[in-house]
This record gives sequence, C-alpha cells and structure tokens, in this order.
Amino acid sequence: MAIDPKFFMVDRDGAVVIWRFFFPPKNIWTGETAMEFNDLVEEFYEDKDLRVGIMTSAMPDVFVQHFDVSILVEMGEQLLKSPPPPPTGERPKPRGIYRRGPKPVIAAINANLSGGGLELTMACDFRFMSRTASAAQSEVNVGILPGGGGTQRMPRLVGLPKALELMLTGRRVFADEAERIGLVTKACDPMMLMPETLQFAKELAARPPLAVQHIRTCVYEGWDMPIDKGLEMEGQLFQELVKSPEALERMRNYVNSGQPSASARLAAERAEIERQWKERLAKKQQGK
Repeated sequence: MAIDPKFFMVDRDGAVVIWRFFFPPKNIWTGETAMEFNDLVEEFYEDKDLRVGIMTSAMPDVFVQHFDVSILVEMGEQLLKSPPPPPTGERPKPRGIYRRGPKPVIAAINANLSGGGLELTMACDFRFMSRTASAAQSEVNVGILPGGGGTQRMPRLVGLPKALELMLTGRRVFADEAERIGLVTKACDPMMLMPETLQFAKELAARPPLAVQHIRTCVYEGWDMPIDKGLEMEGQLFQELVKSPEALERMRNYVNSGQPSASARLAAERAEIERQWKERLAKKQQGK
C-alpha cells in the first residue's frame, strides 16, 4: 500500500479491502478525511488483486457523525465577505467513491450517522446496516441543505416523496425501515453485520471483473440517458463482453457441459405444460 493513511485502518481479505474510519472522538468528516478516502479508493481501483471495497467505522458508537460544521461556518462567513464568482457550469472532476470507478464499494454501517456521513454511504454501491444504527439527513435542522449529493442520490434510492420527507424533517430511520424504503440494501443483526457484508463482498469478488465493470457502467451511466442511448451503450458493451476471453471460456464450458440446468428445467416445464394441455383436452372431450 503506497498510501500511509492517517484516518483509516486498512485490511485485506483475499480480493476484498476493508477501510475502517477512525477519527476520534466523533468520527467527523472533513475535507482532509474525504481526500484521504478518495486516495484510498483510487488506489483500490488500480490494484489488480482487489475487486471489492468495504468502508466501515473502527469506532463502535459512531459511523460518521456528519461533516465538520465549523468548516461550514467558516465558509458562510467567507462568502459574506467575498461572494463567489458566477458559476461556469463546470464541476471539479470527481475522484474516488464519487467517480463510479470500475469496482463496487460497500458501506457497512455499524453505528449512527448523519448528514455528510449518510451522503457518503449513498455514493457507495451497496449499504449494509446494523439494527443498532440509525441515519438522518439532518441538515435542515441547522438551516442548510444536504450539499454532498444527498438531494440527488436519496430520491434515486427511495423515491421523491420519501426523500423529501426525510430531508425536510431530518428525522432518524433505523435499519429495518431503511431497508424497507430502499435506503440500505440489507438490515443486519449487529454481530452479523461484518460477516454478512464480507460474504456478499466475496460473492461479488468471485464474479468476472469485466462483466461487473460493464454492468455497473450500463446501470449508472444509462440512468441519466434516454432509453435508446442507454440500449445502444448496452449493446456495445455486450459485444465487448461476449468476445472477451473469460466470457468465451465460461460460455464454452457451459455449452460443453450440455447446459444441464437450463435444459433440464425447460424440459420439465415443457412436460408440465403438455400434461396440463392434455388434461384440458380430455375434459373438453368428456363434456361433449
């Protein structure tokens, strides 16, 4: 590992990397912690031996409390003194978790989180959440809006009405409700959070990496495209995959095995349909 992290403990388990955030006493998120995490994620994207990343907290009582509000106060005061220049329409190029790189990242939410902490997890592909944890998009309580992507990502996860409710009230949701509304992927018992997250990560890591990359590209980039453009991209990436060495090898092995699972299932379904059809014909004949 080229990076010497200050705020994260980094472990590997096979093709899975685990980043544990540690910034006591409150695990506050700052520009410095965000920069380090994005550096770690970029390093993960470039490492050919790693396929899935997990971000969690090293502290048992807080995941990420929120973004450092004192920094926002300084920002507001500075803006009062010197207003920003007119927007140019160009945003800084996203890095790390925010640029949707070629590999999936999972948030393992082991404790409470608010504001920027929740926004961070919504930038991940999946969210597993302990039933002892709760989450709130609570910026409204201090008179601001979620400025780290929350107003855009939350509606895409839970739908517009529910996202408005959560952001306009700032209320907390626990894991079971979060799973029910689609805010998290899975609610877990506390002792099973990391085992279940790691099991899922290893399942993803076992999938062909190029297929994983192209599926994510189709889903994320296609989301904002007209459907005809999304289907065009899907077709192009499908052709790239179908001629790839790994896909050809896997498909040849499947064909050479006789395609047992598909053929057996279809044969059973066909036989059942024929049986039902013959019974109907017999009943019709009896009725005559």
